[in-house]
Amino acid sequence: MSEEKPTYDDAFTELEAIMNDLQNDEISVDELTNKVQRASFLITHCNQMLRNTEKQVSDIIKELGL
Repeated sequence: MSEEKPTYDDAFTELEAIMNDLQNDEISVDELTNKVQRASFLITHCNQMLRNTEKQVSDIIKELGL
């Protein structure tokens, strides 16, 4: 089963919430592994989206001859 791929904004918001929970000790030991795995997925997903966007913008600029 594949994970749903959130938008960049949704992923970033979820990451902020996870980080806030970690900083405030609001995640139980039972949840910790799942939250860290989810954060890892979200970070990888956001990085990939940024790389793809950067390439698309670069390609458009090249097409325009700028």
